[in-house]
Amino acid sequence: MSQNTYSQPKIFIDDKEIKEYNSIVLKEPGTNRINSLSLTIGDPDYQDAHLFNAKIKFYLNEGNAEGTPTFIGYIRNISPSDTAISITAYDARIFMSGKEARPIAITDKNNYDGYTAIQFLGEVIRKYVNKDKIIIDLSSLSETDPVVPMKGIRTDGDSPYDIFLSIINRAVDDSTPEDPLSYVVTMEGERIIVEKKRSVDGDKAYVLSYMDGISSLSYSKTLPFTTCIATSPSGYWGEFEYGNSPMGHIGSTISSEQENNAVLSNLARIEVMKNYVESKEISVECTRAFDVGLETLIYLSVPEKELRGNHRVISKSIKVNKNSIGCTLGLDKRPTTVGDYLDRKIKVI
Repeated sequence: MSQNTYSQPKIFIDDKEIKEYNSIVLKEPGTNRINSLSLTIGDPDYQDAHLFNAKIKFYLNEGNAEGTPTFIGYIRNISPSDTAISITAYDARIFMSGKEARPIAITDKNNYDGYTAIQFLGEVIRKYVNKDKIIIDLSSLSETDPVVPMKGIRTDGDSPYDIFLSIINRAVDDSTPEDPLSYVVTMEGERIIVEKKRSVDGDKAYVLSYMDGISSLSYSKTLPFTTCIATSPSGYWGEFEYGNSPMGHIGSTISSEQENNAVLSNLARIEVMKNYVESKEISVECTRAFDVGLETLIYLSVPEKELRGNHRVISKSIKVNKNSIGCTLGLDKRPTTVGDYLDRKIKVI
């Protein structure tokens, strides 16, 4: 799609607009992974600039209205050549993730036993990331329901974000057993947000159709997980089996410190149901809706009955050059039905 039709992207490095760019690629991979932006500048003079760790802002200006940045990140990779320079920036979570982050050892003497997972995340951001200035805005960070206690969590030395992700999956809203909702981590500008996945039964969805918004659509089919076995180090275990699995059983295993077979069986149920999806992975090439965030509900108003309805945005990719802009949305699969859920089998050993 032409930039002038609906969007006029702009990109800034340390508040200076870069008009000489050749291409911009923004990737939001979802699943709590860090967003990245790749920028190619057709001016080799930028090779001499002090770009490492410089702040980069990307505006879509969808609808031609100057708004908030679609992406704010920091330059971590620079690859110059004779004719251009390639830059890769990551959102601010990069400062507490992976090998480049300051590792944290949680021991019996130095621990966060009195904290929740959210309190732990806020504390390490204040102490290690926002030490000299505000890099990650904590104003939208709120507690999960249920809360996840840090009591008993011990590590030999891992990055703070990896520690947080390893325990936040324990926060699951199971009030609707056929559709347990886990929590996801996203960035909106500089704000870090930990939010519950939205139920696909919600009535506030962004409508896309072949007549308005969809340039192409594709999907693939896979088999869903139908069984899970949960075990504890002390030998307790529980099993959950979903439906009669006419296409065969595909299973998974999880471990827990719980020492109760019934509790472990319930954990197995939650693991299957929160990941159970119909066998469709959908990719939508869009001509609008570039600014929708991850976990936004999209209603596909399409003739294909098996695709029509609400879906969650689980990934997004935007590609920009001087003359065009394109957006690809990855949508999750349709939810289970109550009728299917009632056919489940629970085994308590």
